[in-house]
Amino acid sequence: MNSKPPSRPKPVPFIATGAIIGFIVFGIISLVGPNTDEGYNITYDAGAALGYMSVVGLFVGGLVGAVVAALLTYRK
Repeated sequence: MNSKPPSRPKPVPFIATGAIIGFIVFGIISLVGPNTDEGYNITYDAGAALGYMSVVGLFVGGLVGAVVAALLTYRK
């Protein structure tokens, strides 16, 4: 009759994993994605585009990981 409280997942691994996956996915998108600067007379260095998209991927992936961790933690 000695029951333990249910274990809760730790959010930091979820956030870190989401950030890493987002970094990779957005980096690949920036390298193989279409050239959308046509008609605007703007040119970006491929390294700059990779850097910006990777930072956005870190934030988006971390946010998705945090939401998943919150959903797994919230149980009735």
